[in-house]
Amino acid sequence: MATPVPVPTRMEIQITGIRAHFAECVTEQDDGEMCDACSSAWDSPVPANAWIRAHADEKGHTKFKKHTEEDVTTFTRPARAK
Repeated sequence: MATPVPVPTRMEIQITGIRAHFAECVTEQDDGEMCDACSSAWDSPVPANAWIRAHADEKGHTKFKKHTEEDVTTFTRPARAK
């Protein structure tokens, strides 16, 4: 009986969820601490932008970070011959 020949594989990444957009306030306050307020997460960047504007208007804060997250999984599949 012949020994099976290993098949070359390659790692694939598959998006398994909806991209989430959210924002975080990183403005340093008078006491030296960061604000660290964080918005909810949405499937569009538009509400995160609106949250930034509202937070800036309410608190007078000016520095923010926008984040995007997506759930992914990895799997292997046979590599294609070149």
